Amino acid sequence: MTLRRLGPSDAEALQRLRIEAFRLEPHAFRYAPEDEAAIRPAEWAARLERDVVLGVFIGQELAGAAGLTVFEGAKVRHKALLWGMYLRAAHRSSGVADELMAALLAQAREKAEIVTLTVIDQNARAKRFYQRWGFETYGVERRAVKLEDGAYLDEALMARPLT
Repeated sequence: MTLRRLGPSDAEALQRLRIEAFRLEPHAFRYAPEDEAAIRPAEWAARLERDVVLGVFIGQELAGAAGLTVFEGAKVRHKALLWGMYLRAAHRSSGVADELMAALLAQAREKAEIVTLTVIDQNARAKRFYQRWGFETYGVERRAVKLEDGAYLDEALMARPLT
């Protein structure tokens, strides 16, 4: 396993991984595969220049990733948003997700005082993982996501202070 920051040349591999995540785990993310497919690779390349996005490689294969965006603006630049955490099922429960989270929080400590995230409230496994890493729920957005079948999912708002 190799863990490294993704760069613009990784944009297409990251987008493929995200489309896979949204297709295989439709109840775990607020985005749909078609949302991701509509983003041009050049947009992802620019985002990879700006944000910290770490990728997990098993051999040459991108098997997981997560991003960290530091907010801009005088009053909010002390905060960072953790987003898009996904690890292929074959590599879950192996410690790889913990290594990814540890690396993201190390990056966040250099730039922010608090990390926030949203997670589908019904995704108990992900919520337990984030809680284990010190994130606490501070609110729930009801009906945050509407599925194709008309069902709704709530999103938990979580935060972890770094200082």
